Amino acid sequence: MSLSFKIFDSLYNPADRRRQPSECKKFSCFSNETLSFQLIAENDGESVWDCSLEIASDLPVRARREELVPAGFLMHPWSDDYVFTKDQHVFYDYLTPLNTGRFCLRGGFRNAYWFTVGGEDLPAGRHKILLTVKDGAGEVLAQKEIAVTVYPQKLPESDLAVTNWMHYDCICNYYGVSPFSEKFWTLTGAFIRSAVEHGINTSYVPMFTPPLDTAVGKERRTIQLIDVKAENGKYSFGFDKFDRFISIAEGCGVKYFEMSHLFTQWGARACPKIIADTPEGKKRIFGWDTPSDSAEYTSFLESFLPALEAHITALGIKDRTFVHISDEPNEKCIDLYARHKALFRRLIPDLKHIDALSEIAYLDRKLVDIPVAASNAAAPFIASGAEYWAYYCTSQCTSYVSNRLMNMPHARNRVLGVQLYKSGAKGFLQWGFNFYNTYLSHETVNPFLVTDAGGGFQSGDAFIVYPAPDGVYDSPRYEVFREAMQDYRVLMLLEKYIGRPAVLDFLKEEGIEGYSVYPRGAKPLLSLRKKAEALIASASRKADNRSQ
Repeated sequence: MSLSFKIFDSLYNPADRRRQPSECKKFSCFSNETLSFQLIAENDGESVWDCSLEIASDLPVRARREELVPAGFLMHPWSDDYVFTKDQHVFYDYLTPLNTGRFCLRGGFRNAYWFTVGGEDLPAGRHKILLTVKDGAGEVLAQKEIAVTVYPQKLPESDLAVTNWMHYDCICNYYGVSPFSEKFWTLTGAFIRSAVEHGINTSYVPMFTPPLDTAVGKERRTIQLIDVKAENGKYSFGFDKFDRFISIAEGCGVKYFEMSHLFTQWGARACPKIIADTPEGKKRIFGWDTPSDSAEYTSFLESFLPALEAHITALGIKDRTFVHISDEPNEKCIDLYARHKALFRRLIPDLKHIDALSEIAYLDRKLVDIPVAASNAAAPFIASGAEYWAYYCTSQCTSYVSNRLMNMPHARNRVLGVQLYKSGAKGFLQWGFNFYNTYLSHETVNPFLVTDAGGGFQSGDAFIVYPAPDGVYDSPRYEVFREAMQDYRVLMLLEKYIGRPAVLDFLKEEGIEGYSVYPRGAKPLLSLRKKAEALIASASRKADNRSQ
């Protein structure tokens, strides 16, 4: 039997057979961030059963096993080459608890284990973590000691609005629960809480069933927080479920709220599905068959949007709320979109309007308050000087822009944090937190077996978490995304000491020029982080000396 145990940083992907970095046993973090590292156990012989792991440390350490999932569709024909494989593959993509009981070191296999060290008040100083792996007879198979330096400074709260769209119908479909049942609320709270723990501070609010990723003429499961009563052309609204959602989200730490889209995706030509209580009973009053600029829907919005504004004002969240018109409108529908925006301005001029888009013409014509620009099309939005957010999805696999697809190196995921800081973005959006459907939602999928939306999106685009019995299983990509958001906060802290111009000079020296131009690979990114920590430590000492 041949067993080999090595410690690696979080940017090592065990599925990447090309990268063989040196073993790493020294790590550092600030007192309120989460640190990750990996133990890789290569077993060239038979499986070793009944193994156990002992962790000795004064720091809180969580151990999980990295589990495999299949990936089918990985590359568009136009995808760039910043990937570690182009072939159908299996990836280590979800993390399950490494029980304090027994586990198996699989034979002929690269066994991977993910460790997180984190908390709000990690004690400053130098610490050690001792990992001991034993077989069933109690014989020590490996001992690994890791040194962790915890800096005393606390990272500031992020000033980014970060959202990953949560798909609440997918929660219902996977778990077999009814919308707005007690089990639904419990699961939704667990999903939101996990998102906040990973740097996502904005919740997508399904006022009505979101008109997203749905085939024309088809429907997704009804997820509607706002109760509507329609009678004689007049409307009234109930906000009880809406209020409960907001309360749960705020209780989990959510800061910002995105109201679901008022019109359909990719053109704003139709209406979202809206169910109402009518004299004839409960029925759908709007949907694909309703033109978006119809008199009927305009009348509905004239009643609903002022009521929404009044309600969120009363809740105290108006200044933290964003409203969508349509996702990714194209140049062909710009005049229709302009009419929708005119209605928006007339009815709720004080609410912030955001939309994901790639066409600068929408900003030039002042049709969007805060554009959410595709990262590979962000340059003109940045050059305009306007407030903007960035996003990526299936199409951002070109020009080496950041993304978190399964076959991309983890460094391509993590570099996002420093890029958002460099570009001055005020927010970040990704559409697929837990989209467990096929493309256009024709069918539901088992995310442990189908990771590419039935061939519609590259594996890794549609979701970043997996459903656990009572919440989520994190993915390594999700953990690395959290590190990207922490890197952003590290630069915020550095800015407090030396100012933003000096931080930008530092990033330029490190080769961070934009979303496409940056040093690729893990080593330069980890080096940048170490240098930022050193600059903060030095600036902090100088500040302390001046105050004495």
